Amino acid sequence: MSQTLNIPQSLLKRLDKISAESRTTPEAILKSALTDRLDYEEWLLERVDAGMADVEAGRTYTQEAMLKKLGAGSGRKKAA
Repeated sequence: MSQTLNIPQSLLKRLDKISAESRTTPEAILKSALTDRLDYEEWLLERVDAGMADVEAGRTYTQEAMLKKLGAGSGRKKAA
């Protein structure tokens, strides 16, 4: 699959500079950057889905319970 992509001139200049300095083709840099970003986006969506499943299953903590679990909050004064 071949696709045309419009890339702003400012990004092309950065791409050319990195390509020249790293002796890597612009195509290889773009493929790597796109792969890395897609991997991240897929990971993020999986984590959000897992978090939502936890909420739906009732696996949540209140802020107070979380602070207690982490050992934080001791020594804090309660508001009067």
